[in-house]
Amino acid sequence: MYPVEIAQIDDKELAEFLRQAKPRTGRGLVDLIVWCWGMMILGIVPYLLVPNIWTFLLAFAFVTSRMGALLALAHDAQHAAFLPNKKWNDLVAAWLCAYPVGSIYGSSRAVHMAHHKLLGQPDDPDRNFHLENNKSTAKEFVVYFASLVFGGQVWTSIVKNGLLLPMKRDKKRTPTVVLQRTGHPEILNLVPVQLVIWGALWLASGQFWLYFALWLLPIFTTGTFLGFLRGFVDHARLKDDQDGPMEGRLVTVLNVGLVARWYLAPFDFKYHAEHHLFPTVPHYGLPELHAILQRNSEISKHYICRPSYAQFLKEYWHQIRYQPAAMPEQG
Repeated sequence: MYPVEIAQIDDKELAEFLRQAKPRTGRGLVDLIVWCWGMMILGIVPYLLVPNIWTFLLAFAFVTSRMGALLALAHDAQHAAFLPNKKWNDLVAAWLCAYPVGSIYGSSRAVHMAHHKLLGQPDDPDRNFHLENNKSTAKEFVVYFASLVFGGQVWTSIVKNGLLLPMKRDKKRTPTVVLQRTGHPEILNLVPVQLVIWGALWLASGQFWLYFALWLLPIFTTGTFLGFLRGFVDHARLKDDQDGPMEGRLVTVLNVGLVARWYLAPFDFKYHAEHHLFPTVPHYGLPELHAILQRNSEISKHYICRPSYAQFLKEYWHQIRYQPAAMPEQG
């Protein structure tokens, strides 16, 4: 939900762009089939043909990256920005994007919608991931992100959001996280999808353990780490950042190289401030939206543009390593 001031700005170029910025079926399917599943299979094939440690690491790198891309498409779908038909938007995103990578689509969407609505407020369900108060020293920073590499998010993702949150919804409707009631816990939908992937990898390789090493392991380690690292950069502040709406936590990253694009910002995820301001715009419309907003100083003043992911992390590390007392005030 963007600041009220932006809704009151009369910008004909922006209005016309938003009128036409709708999801396209062809583009969505190409992103899914070619750039997600196609590239993932391409990365796994060398290991299937010549299994050794090097081809396994190559496959692991491809799987980790494309899992992030699948989550990016599921994220678009949560805002009805993946496919134009609402039913197919949710169905395809859930079964072909979210469930394969261990994400519980409905629960994730409910939490994410609350995050958009409450960004910068104490009730934001993602607030702990973005605030600096538990990452304000070098030790805290390293321990926090190292825990993610070793499965530190399993409890929250699977148990809390997958099992306990729907149970809480059944008992009492909360003002911030609303789940749709279904005939069974949505987490059970992951079971047949994961069994199919296990069977496919076992059949293709003859190795029953490949699913655990090449699929489950990146879900709960490198994939989780990269997702939360990007999320931190997308909302964290430096001590000299300007205040603004939503505590000044609207951030866009300008210069994203090939590696960062592959692992941190697939499908134009770097335009995160633009996405928060206008979340129904599909990812392929965000570059043009960024250009439009940059031409309007009344809007662009509401968010921060970082030079790069690496530059922010360098500055943040220097800040907590040498100036820990200078962290931004926490709300």
